Amino acid sequence: MVAYFKQKKKDRQIILVTHNANIVVNADAEEVIVANQHGEDSKNQNDIKFQYITGSLESTKPIDANIDIVLQSQGIREHVCEILEGGTEAFKKRENKYAIGDAKCSPLSQKPEKPPPPPRDN
Repeated sequence: MVAYFKQKKKDRQIILVTHNANIVVNADAEEVIVANQHGEDSKNQNDIKFQYITGSLESTKPIDANIDIVLQSQGIREHVCEILEGGTEAFKKRENKYAIGDAKCSPLSQKPEKPPPPPRDN
């Protein structure tokens, strides 16, 4: 299926909706839209039910545990890596193809913890 998309996108624009991050990475998507449904552990700005962020797979920003809004807490690459089967290996293929730099995925399990709040003066 990935080979089909790569071939067809040479002739026309393809818009694809998928939950499969492997297709996003291996089909060489130029633009990625990440969606988040508001929940207790995945907050959106102003408690909006669905929120979206868009960018390329080259758009990277290290995870910032101090930011509660899920979509603002990290880059597109990091969002994709959270659900990507094959993680870093899939990004290494893209890195080698485009020489985009050090393509690393930060697994969710390595997400830094928030620092404790400062002590209160009573």
